[in-house]
Amino acid sequence: MNLILRVFFTAALTGVFFVQAHEVLAQPQSQRELNGFALGQHNSAIKAAFKKLYDERRTEDGWIYRTYLISEKPFVYMSFKFPADDIDHAVSIQIAGDPTKRMLPFLGLKLGASAEDVRRQIGRPSETTQLTDPPVEVWTYQGRNYSFELDKVKGLSSIQVFGYQGFGEPPGLPTPRPEVRSRLLSNDVTQLMTTFAADAEIYHGRDVYGIDNSLWTVLSDSKSKFRRGLALVVLAIQDDRAREPGEANLRISRNQPVRHVYKFRPGSPVEEIVLTPHAGAFRVWEIRLR
Repeated sequence: MNLILRVFFTAALTGVFFVQAHEVLAQPQSQRELNGFALGQHNSAIKAAFKKLYDERRTEDGWIYRTYLISEKPFVYMSFKFPADDIDHAVSIQIAGDPTKRMLPFLGLKLGASAEDVRRQIGRPSETTQLTDPPVEVWTYQGRNYSFELDKVKGLSSIQVFGYQGFGEPPGLPTPRPEVRSRLLSNDVTQLMTTFAADAEIYHGRDVYGIDNSLWTVLSDSKSKFRRGLALVVLAIQDDRAREPGEANLRISRNQPVRHVYKFRPGSPVEEIVLTPHAGAFRVWEIRLR
């Protein structure tokens, strides 16, 4: 296997085949997460999740591709792509290699699944591309940000999410304050995954509680640094003084999305909660406690 060719998809094309539009079933929506990681995760958190960098490449236009081994037997790896204009936040996540159960399911699929399994879960691809090295067929879906590589012998050999196509703009209004409070009080990891931005931070005095591993690892571990910060948030928002609503305003910064800020009244143990638009929804990006 030529790992670098596999990651960069620079193999020669031997043919392109299209599926008629009327044969394409409604596919699942674009996906923000893959194997516990989320689009937008910080480079430092990704580094912390793995023991060793396997490979790093820079493209002529300034992109950085980093690959990390999950295991050698079976051979499984993950690759992350960082754009030239933001080399700190991943815009692509890929898991690839031999069949394995050592991964979180992606839309019900794991590496090693058959082509029929992929069709059953996702639907027929909008386009298929045959590669020669590695000898796999790439399945892509119109208006979606995920793609699959199918090996004739090993089955599903790669899953990738790339960019934000298919998410659309988040609703014009941010998540209502009571709903934000309810979601922060949840112990359901799946819900917390959708609640937080991939680079969320909690501030309490001089202490900063950030995402320092895969988003799933951090949120599913009650002893992680971020979950310890979240425990402080839970106590704070349950305080009666945090129930009185303060003002809501916008935070506008150059080259940054417009963020919505919920302020709390003086005396409340919560100072503010900041929501940011990301992957089709408003997500909690920053919480400041007094």
